[in-house]
Amino acid sequence: MSEKLARRLFSSAQQFRKELSESGWNDSSDKAFSDSKSPLDLFSSEERPLVVGLFGGTGVGKSSLLNRLASADIARTGVVRPTSMEITAYLHSDIQLEQLPEHFLRERFSENRHGNDRFSNVMWVDMPDFDSAETENREQVLQWLPHIDLLIYVVTPERYKDAEGWRMMLENGYRHAWLFVMNQWDRASPVQYQDFTGLLESSGFKAPQVFRTVCVGEHSEDEFSSMLDLIESLASHNVIVHLQERGWIQRLSSVRNSLNTQSEMLGDTGSIGIDASFSQRWQALEKVCASHLDSPFKSHSTLFAEDKSNAVVTVLKSFKSVATDKDVASNIALRTNTSELWDDWLTVRLRDTVSQLQLAVDEHGIPKTVLSSIEDVDEKELSTTMTRHFDKAIASAIDTPGPLWQRIIVTTAAWLKILLPVAALLWIAWRVINGFVTGAEDRTAYVGVDFMVNGLLLAGLGWLIPMIIEKVLKPSLPDAVYRSLHQGLKDGLDEKRLQTTAKIDSIKESRERRQKECLQLEQEITSFVATQEKPHSPVLDKVLMSVLDEK
Repeated sequence: MSEKLARRLFSSAQQFRKELSESGWNDSSDKAFSDSKSPLDLFSSEERPLVVGLFGGTGVGKSSLLNRLASADIARTGVVRPTSMEITAYLHSDIQLEQLPEHFLRERFSENRHGNDRFSNVMWVDMPDFDSAETENREQVLQWLPHIDLLIYVVTPERYKDAEGWRMMLENGYRHAWLFVMNQWDRASPVQYQDFTGLLESSGFKAPQVFRTVCVGEHSEDEFSSMLDLIESLASHNVIVHLQERGWIQRLSSVRNSLNTQSEMLGDTGSIGIDASFSQRWQALEKVCASHLDSPFKSHSTLFAEDKSNAVVTVLKSFKSVATDKDVASNIALRTNTSELWDDWLTVRLRDTVSQLQLAVDEHGIPKTVLSSIEDVDEKELSTTMTRHFDKAIASAIDTPGPLWQRIIVTTAAWLKILLPVAALLWIAWRVINGFVTGAEDRTAYVGVDFMVNGLLLAGLGWLIPMIIEKVLKPSLPDAVYRSLHQGLKDGLDEKRLQTTAKIDSIKESRERRQKECLQLEQEITSFVATQEKPHSPVLDKVLMSVLDEK
């Protein structure tokens, strides 16, 4: 197995997990991605020893076992150190130990060398008590665990059911080989030994290797030598390589399972439900805003109503151009304040609507942290946007009041009320002049009173009929402003809606991209794990957690 490739895949998975957390798609920690360390990190060469760690709670005798092994007091015990506070390493003088990782507490690490060729390929590590009240002690245990090949879990007849020890064992079981020692056996009963063995079998060990030892006083009948024999058989190069490979395979398998869960979450179609939920809430918001602003819109539009004058003034006004009406309306618009239309109550309603997206998050599988940016509603920016749309709506109402067909007829009538009377007067003038010219020869050619009356009536009708049509069909500016303000409200809300939906679309794109990356990484890990052969060794079968192997 290429450990370099395994590390690269694990590092890629860690980076992917980090990017997911930073982008909000995953805000929970996952221990499968927590550590890429291995026993190889302690040495400069792949030809390394078996790293054996003594693991257990306070007062179980870990240090006594190490002292018995070394036939010397290399680890302090008893009243001198009732609870282990440092790491004690016992290794052959030929083993080249690489510089310790930076995060290790070097001031709490002691190194002891020996010349016993029987264990020339074994590095013993006495770790602090995992149940110590000292936080640093527990941290040291967690820091060293990834660097251990074989863990010797030491218990006593009174403390073999320690909950903290079992929890740590089950959490880290797949990474290590395990031996178990019931120390202080001289104070135990066969029932306790059988119970401890049964608990280990139910936890996933087919044939747990449980050794009974006595490290104080007479211990000629214990199984300490048998334990050393088994450890010696595990210290071969092939077994060490198999343990190292198994650790990476199990670690990557755990990562793959987490990626599979992540991929299912990223593949959730909940964003469709978010769209539907948001659309319904936004339509409700538009109705609430339109209802709330209807009365202010009416009051504002009345400012553009024409002055009521007498008939003479009305007739005189009828000769004014359309441009003049627009100028008057524009002057009115300049004197109005549309910024007062949008108020704080409406801002709160919009914020509530956008925030309600979060209510649907749990139902549709999108983390709240992903949608957190959508909640941002700048009150000043929102008021400026709505005022801009209101002003634009009023300007549009002034420039183009009413529908196109109505404006065409009104404009045509405005021109006809000028052109028709002028045409009638020109025709009358032509008839009068023609009557004078021909009247010298034929006195009947002179126009009479009847002609003058009829001519003036024709000119009057030429002005009156278009004027009536213009007045009847001329769009009401207040009505046009009222309708335009409602349209401006809709346009302003649409702008905010599009901004929000753009963020939702961006979330969808991010989700699809992340899912593709997750699936690709999961596939790479699956292919790598599938190509690795699981070791079949009777020696390894005794010390490995079989339940995890079978998964």
